[in-house]
Amino acid sequence: MSTVMTVLGPKPANELGVTITHEHLFIDLSCYFREAQSEEAARAFAEPVTLANLYQMRRDPYGSRDNCILDDPSLAAREVEIFCRAGGRTIVDVTLPDIGRDVRKLQEVSRRTGVNIVAGCGHYIVSAWPPDLVDRSEDELARELIREIREGVEDTGVRPGIIGEIGTSNPIHPVEKRMLRAAAFAQRETGLAVTVHVHPPGRRGHEVLDILTGEGVPADRIILDHIDAALAHADIDFAQGVDYIASLAGRGCYVEFDLCGNSGYFVTSEASWWLPSDRERAKAIAWLCRHGHDRQILLSQDVGHKHYLQEYGGWGYGHVLTDFSHHLKEAGVETATISRFFVDNPAKVLSADP
Repeated sequence: MSTVMTVLGPKPANELGVTITHEHLFIDLSCYFREAQSEEAARAFAEPVTLANLYQMRRDPYGSRDNCILDDPSLAAREVEIFCRAGGRTIVDVTLPDIGRDVRKLQEVSRRTGVNIVAGCGHYIVSAWPPDLVDRSEDELARELIREIREGVEDTGVRPGIIGEIGTSNPIHPVEKRMLRAAAFAQRETGLAVTVHVHPPGRRGHEVLDILTGEGVPADRIILDHIDAALAHADIDFAQGVDYIASLAGRGCYVEFDLCGNSGYFVTSEASWWLPSDRERAKAIAWLCRHGHDRQILLSQDVGHKHYLQEYGGWGYGHVLTDFSHHLKEAGVETATISRFFVDNPAKVLSADP
């Protein structure tokens, strides 16, 4: 029987239940901070997230340090319990060591809530890498991945169940390409799927696929993250965005609509971008289903800021199971197909016996 490695040990794939495949229970997004342009912005950066400044958090998610850090196990457990009450059973946490991965805290939340948690491994976008990592060879990076997958993270014994989210920028940095090739080597050795951060402002999905498949990774072991962002790109219209996603799915990979709930505007030191509405996501998914791609779709919310949590006025980890599933039904997606997004597809892509 195929198994999936969780932070508490292997789990039969057919027992995962309802699964969301791209979340962060603990994270530190300091890599996206930019220098404050005014005294007012500097004050906002130092303030904790409250109801009084929630508007500002939504308007500028990276403009507050507190908003970009999730590190409280009790808060995480409360939010995961809401997901559980909505019918959720498994969360894939793709936080990497560069941006705050803490597998001991993941174990704590899993024990407190009864929810399965799958941890990731690898490295994020190059701007998040510590200086001593940049010069590591492809072989060194690959062996680091394989060691964690087979032996566990540091001295915890916790073994990752997925490779990634491997970071790529726009354009993809040469160091990130090296990391992708290392991830490909680790995938061939261990069988784990590779999930890749395709930076939302760009459409680099085909380039990612070219690198990974060129290194021998089967397309059906690749997940392209944040692919729904293309639906709101300013240089193409909605139909062209759907065509782009379909062209990726046509190559056999998984396309992950993992920004559900988020329709905001983002600004970092390097780029700015909009995200689409849930209505647009639902329409795009319905179109993909009509064209035979329903077995390649994964759903999630990519919670990575405090203001995304229900306790801070956001949608939380259960949004795709409640409101967004309703939107899918209104768009014409059948109930059995929606179940496939949450149960069959995740169980298949996460299954491996490293």
